[in-house]
Formats: sequence, structure tokens, C-alpha cells
Amino acid sequence: MGGPASIVIDDDSPPSDGHEALFRSLHARLNELESRYSRFRAGSLINLINLRAGSGMPTEVDTETATLLNFAAELWRASEGLFDITSGALRKAWDFRCGSVASPARLAECLPKIGWNLVEYENDAIHLPLAGMEIDLGGIVKEYAVDCIASRIRKAGASSALVELAGDVVAVGKQANGQPWQVSIRDPDGGDALLTLSLCDTAVATSGNYARTINHAGRRLSHFLDPHTGWPVDGPISVSTLDRQCLTAGAIATVACLKPDRKAERWLEDADLPWLMMKSNGNLSGPLLETASHQ
Repeated sequence: MGGPASIVIDDDSPPSDGHEALFRSLHARLNELESRYSRFRAGSLINLINLRAGSGMPTEVDTETATLLNFAAELWRASEGLFDITSGALRKAWDFRCGSVASPARLAECLPKIGWNLVEYENDAIHLPLAGMEIDLGGIVKEYAVDCIASRIRKAGASSALVELAGDVVAVGKQANGQPWQVSIRDPDGGDALLTLSLCDTAVATSGNYARTINHAGRRLSHFLDPHTGWPVDGPISVSTLDRQCLTAGAIATVACLKPDRKAERWLEDADLPWLMMKSNGNLSGPLLETASHQ
């Protein structure tokens, strides 16, 4: 799902069926989520929905998928359209691997195909009415996967574990020695960690614009694109948020990265969750600065 996975289960809290059986189950669940929701997988549900765009043929969805789509719709409304899973069409205008800047003509072609309000969706079926439309659950499915794995670990009877998928983390209980799990937030500039968190039954998700960028006319353009304009947003470098669920923590962090610094701060304050933000100028802000240890 776009990065390395790490699952640590403390030996003092063994699962009911043994570690080997549990790890097989966790691996199978991750593969299932990848095969269903990755837009890169031929035959995935997301791939099928996108292939049928403009065909008039809806695609049936199960309860799990409907839950994710409903969450994405709620986030679209709360963010005033900034978080939009139909923004995938903009990949046809921008190529951050090659470092090319989108042409106005290409953007003009893509923008009419973006907008969750255009999607024909009921709880059991979805259809993208315009050819070339795409949905992409990449902004929420990784965080959802972390929650799924943590839930399965708890149901297996293990009470001490740490789950990480590409930087998004859930701490299940404490370590077996009774101490909280120690989780660091990386420095986007590649230096030491910004700070270290002590976690127990808590999720932390980080979103940032530093991994994929383009240098253009003296500016660093991020891969976070405004679905209203098609252009990269000028917002925070990174945002980390804590919550009980990784899905909600990641959603709050991602939307913050789609806003300018000051609006991002107001969004995070309204969410009323612990957070850390590296602003566009490199300065840090947020309540986590007062509670975590610095490196």
C-alpha cells in the first residue's frame, strides 16, 4: 500500500491460536485489501469502477466498500470539496515521477471530470457518469487497513502490539513491560525525528507533501492537488494527528495538508485532536510539541 509494513506482537501477550496462524491471517487480510482497493491492480474493484466510467453500467459494492465510500463522501462535505476521491483524473495532467508540469489545456480537459457530486452512488452500487472519471481510495484505505489489522490482533487475544503501514501507526495496549510504545515522527528534511510519542491504544497518522514534488519556476510544487483548480496547494509540509482510529487521524491530517497554513491550523483546532504541523516555512506548531519528547 505504498510503503513498508511492520507488525510487532509482544511475546508476553500471545494470541489464542499462536503467532504463526495470526501472522498468516494478517498477511491475508492486507493482501485482500490491496487486491480490492488498489487502483494499480488489474481486476481490483476500484479498477473495475474506473473502467466502467461513462458506460452506464453501475458496479455493485459490498458493505465494507460502501462504508469507505460514505466516509469519503462525509470528508468531501466537511472539507468543502478539498478531499475528493474523484481527483484521480488529475494524474493524466500531472506526472510527479517525471517532474513535468501540467499544461492548461490538459487541466481544462480533466477538471470537468472531477467532483464527488457528479458520482451516481447508492449504498449498494456506484457509477462514474463521465468517461475518464476515476476514483482513488488511496487517501483513506491505508489508514483503514492499519485499523483492520489492529482490530484482528485484538480479537485474537493479543493485548500488546504495534502496527505500521508506511508511517501510519496503531499502538495496541502497552508494551509487555508496562511501558507505552515509543513512536517517532520523521523529519521531512531527513534529519533526526521531530519528536517521539508515548502511545497506548492510540493511532498516529502523518500526511505530508515532501515525498513527491516538482521544482518549477523557483517553487516546490507538492503532489497535493486542489480539485477545484487542478494545481498543487501551498500548504503545510507535514501534519501528524492522534486519535483512537487511524482512519480518522489520517483523514484530519490529509485535509489539513490541502489547506494554507492558517486554515490548516483552524481545521486542526476544530477537530480537537492532538496534532503537530510543520508549516510551509519549516516552523513547527501544535499541542503535541508540549506533550512529546524532542530528539
